[in-house]
Amino acid sequence: MRGFRAAVARTSGFRRPASRIIWLAGLVLLVPRLLPAQSVTPPIAEYQERARSSFRLTNGTLYPLNVVLDVRGFRVTDRGEVVDAPLDTARLHLKLSAMSFRIPPHGAYTVFYEATADSLPAWFNIVSAMTGARSDNGLNVRILLPHVVYLNQKQRLQPGDVVVRALEVDSLAHRVRVQLENLGPRLGRVLEVSASSGRERTAPGGGFPLFPYRTRWVEAPWEGTGLPERVSVRTARFTLDTTVTAVAVTR
Repeated sequence: MRGFRAAVARTSGFRRPASRIIWLAGLVLLVPRLLPAQSVTPPIAEYQERARSSFRLTNGTLYPLNVVLDVRGFRVTDRGEVVDAPLDTARLHLKLSAMSFRIPPHGAYTVFYEATADSLPAWFNIVSAMTGARSDNGLNVRILLPHVVYLNQKQRLQPGDVVVRALEVDSLAHRVRVQLENLGPRLGRVLEVSASSGRERTAPGGGFPLFPYRTRWVEAPWEGTGLPERVSVRTARFTLDTTVTAVAVTR
């Protein structure tokens, strides 16, 4: 872990306007046909209080890739969209083993880092900007691969932190929407959310982080004949199962 550079010093002037990125499982999708050739492992990492870890970038193309790292903040809207945000350099302390490097064809590179924050929880993106790859028609392309890091507080999300605020059903679209709210200061991960009425139940949705003092909408198909009456929210430590009055909506 020698030769670290202070990434915060490189990013302290990062105050660009918030811009939306297309995010799927931690990857920014710019050139779909090139995605299998470049990857970051792991795309998402969670640590308790501090991180001393690494991520690995792989170049599966026939071309050498130049890589420049950029540390960014981000926020997640109540619809689950990830948006760039200014990095809190006064609170976050991050060191990276390199800020730029070159990956040979069919090669890989490991980036080591250490991260702490003056107050928890905290989260940030280490975005790898790769240049040098070419599309099928010979155009040079730029690939962005984020490594998303969460620094969790020591105390886990508590049952009293999570409440179900709304349950909406669109019968025409056959969709159900659940609004959750995190009432506390703790960051936690919801593993699945489902709505049910008797034996009819939505398929459990995928997991997502529930940010402190924020709301989050979750949507799933609903093929039930009536309105759902219960909502189940499962986390790593507890399951919230509650009765909710559904509201019929048309969008």
